[in-house]
Amino acid sequence: MKLTLKLLKPFVIRILMNSITGNIQDLRKLTRFKNLPFKNPGMKALMKSLSRDIEEEAGFGLLFARLGQVTSPTVRRKIIENLIWGQGVGGHEKRIALENQGMFFPHLIVMSPTMRCNLKCTGCYSGLYTKEGELSEEIMDRVLSEQRENGSRISVISGGEPSLLKDVLLRLFEKHNDMIFLTYTNGTLLDDETVKKLGRLGNVAPAISVEGYEEETDTRRGKGVHRKILEAMARLKREGVMFGISVTYTSQNIDTITTDEFVQYYIDQGAFFAWYFMFMPVGKDPILELVPSPEQRVYVGQRVSELRRKHPLFMADFWNDGPAAGGCLAGARRYLHIVNSGRIEPCVFAHFGVDNIRDKNVLEAANSPFFKAIREKFPYNDEGNLRRPCMIIDNPEVLREAVDTYMVPEGHKHSEDIIHDPKVVRWVDEYAAAFRALADPLWEKDINDPDYRWYKEGEEYKGLFKYRKKAAKKKRGRAAVQNRT
Repeated sequence: MKLTLKLLKPFVIRILMNSITGNIQDLRKLTRFKNLPFKNPGMKALMKSLSRDIEEEAGFGLLFARLGQVTSPTVRRKIIENLIWGQGVGGHEKRIALENQGMFFPHLIVMSPTMRCNLKCTGCYSGLYTKEGELSEEIMDRVLSEQRENGSRISVISGGEPSLLKDVLLRLFEKHNDMIFLTYTNGTLLDDETVKKLGRLGNVAPAISVEGYEEETDTRRGKGVHRKILEAMARLKREGVMFGISVTYTSQNIDTITTDEFVQYYIDQGAFFAWYFMFMPVGKDPILELVPSPEQRVYVGQRVSELRRKHPLFMADFWNDGPAAGGCLAGARRYLHIVNSGRIEPCVFAHFGVDNIRDKNVLEAANSPFFKAIREKFPYNDEGNLRRPCMIIDNPEVLREAVDTYMVPEGHKHSEDIIHDPKVVRWVDEYAAAFRALADPLWEKDINDPDYRWYKEGEEYKGLFKYRKKAAKKKRGRAAVQNRT
């Protein structure tokens, strides 16, 4: 298979470069890929959707056409070589080889090298982390090298505000030029010089945080921030850098961020993608009333699905797009989080960790008993319902049990409130039950559709439970040994 991939790579890259020109008619060349022997289920699903959408001139068809319009040739080549091929095809082979040996390596890694920030935003999920200490350039370089070695070509840089370390990061972006970097940033430090360097590199995609328009963004982030964001977007657009927006949706801004006008506004600024994050009740005295109600959450999921069919903007709602992502990514099943102290966490919203990157490498930490315990519970509910994927807020017993069983230290003061504070625990349980009542009937309808990716008689749906089945088999084996002795 390695030889086949080696021979296939230049052909695929050439076709992709010649197809992504900005003209949707040129994209029709890509439909020949839908029958290629890709082993990655995600790639198969992408090619199936892309082929359909090219014919209908909607969804992914519009998106890939716009990719050729708004990005430079350098950026397009990096996306094709590093993301589509390096991560989706070649990287998949390496990750599966490890999994066949009983080992997991995350598809991507989120690093928060600093928790310092030049802003003080209301309700920041990382606001309670210590600001002291940072990941050194040497450690980040080691992590990135380990990623490449194990088939992971996506690195996400978060924080804090990563642009405070832009000199270090730019060196790493250039050194690891066969990887794709997504940076979560408030955008205020993306000056002309920095953006020009990003344009030359081509392998970095900033995700700029917004809450809506000027009023909503400045209310949370500070007066004048939105104006600086628009200036940064204009620079990125000028240099052909792929960038997008990161939207935290709350009970109060849903009506704003789910409109066609909102999506078109940021498309006009040059944004190519939009990540939607539901406000999570983590940290000290979480503002529970800001969490979208179960009904609001379902509505956002429906609207995001409708909007991405109509607009050339790649949109993902991380709490409603469980079916697209194949369920929760946490616990190194798909990703993990390394914070500025070096602690390795299962998720950016689950602030608990046993291991430290200064003492262990990623592969060792990813296969720790704590992370294994999380993966062995996947997909976290008996229905395998990917519409309620989260181990924090949809299936809260999973996180509680894993943390308590392995006596995992809290990442900062009050990070345990989400699993131990009586008021918060009661609220989370009630939320999970209410959302289940809405999500289970929708999932039942989905999995009874033979054309659905997760059709209940299909191999991919059955494969959701393989980790749980393996864990149960091991448990029975241990019990049998104990009974004999």
